[in-house]
Amino acid sequence: MIANEKDIQAFVKAHARLHVRGRGSKPALHQVDAPALDLSGLRGIVDYQPQEFTLTVRAGTALREVMAALAEQGQYLPFDPLLADSASIGGAVASNLSGSRRHRYGGARDFVLGASVVDGTGQAYTVGGKVVKNAAGFDLAKFLVGSLGRYAIMTELTFKVFPDVPQFRSLRFRYEALAAALEASYALNGSRFELDALDIVPGAVGAELLARLGGFRETLPARVEGFSQFVSKATAPQQVEVIQDESSLWDCLAGLNGPCLAKVTLAPRQLLALDAALDGANRRYTLAGNSGFVACEDAGWLDDVLARHGLRGLLLRGDVPCPLLGLPLENVLAARVKATLDPLGKLV
Repeated sequence: MIANEKDIQAFVKAHARLHVRGRGSKPALHQVDAPALDLSGLRGIVDYQPQEFTLTVRAGTALREVMAALAEQGQYLPFDPLLADSASIGGAVASNLSGSRRHRYGGARDFVLGASVVDGTGQAYTVGGKVVKNAAGFDLAKFLVGSLGRYAIMTELTFKVFPDVPQFRSLRFRYEALAAALEASYALNGSRFELDALDIVPGAVGAELLARLGGFRETLPARVEGFSQFVSKATAPQQVEVIQDESSLWDCLAGLNGPCLAKVTLAPRQLLALDAALDGANRRYTLAGNSGFVACEDAGWLDDVLARHGLRGLLLRGDVPCPLLGLPLENVLAARVKATLDPLGKLV
């Protein structure tokens, strides 16, 4: 079992090709014909400074362990990594997979301060740092977010963390059409209310807009009432409901059943056309329509739909040779970084 950086260096030097694997929570990412470098044994919190709001952790550490340690101090990872019960923290960063709570403060790239890595030649080094204010220049640690382990192997990660709020309230607004829900999301995003999350859920008829507010027990009820009145006046929903039990409401992957599951990156202006093409698939749009999750029967069909709409997706569950769906990615900078960090093309 891989337990430290030296083990990783030895593995890299011993293999002509290899594939990095965390805890295997996203099976579509690991259908690669190459020896697997299993990082699930590379675990543990290295350094946690609650008063400094920084956390350094080994890449194979279970995500639920990281979140539990932060929760004990009233803190959390604002980019809301998904699959907390089965994923590793390194896998969450490598896949750039975030949930609905990313809406307020941003994604993983905004909270990764530094990383220790082993590159494709077996060389180990540290990029970034543990300080919130970092030096200017090309930030390799942030570049590795969403890299799928194909540029360098992350062994440790340092994050900026935030204090969490003590209480939440969620509201459901129903609209007669998806277009109306999307227009309402524009109004909510531009309002004075700071939302913790804002999701759009299409239905067989119409659509729902799910909103979440956080705050203190003494002031939250008044904010919720003011928010509800604002939405009712500004967007005229068919129905308004305050959710009493929101425990499962913000698991944005819940209910997305099917052989294939993918994350899709889009802009809100692309949502209506895409959704019309996805009719029949289970889907949910997070971040006010800037991201989506789609469950369907056929990954090839979804690949074609995304390509025709000029969009890209990442397959998390399903059987295809390549998990990258839709429009081919052409990135000159990424190619240069790959040539520098992995000149022999070992990391696949």
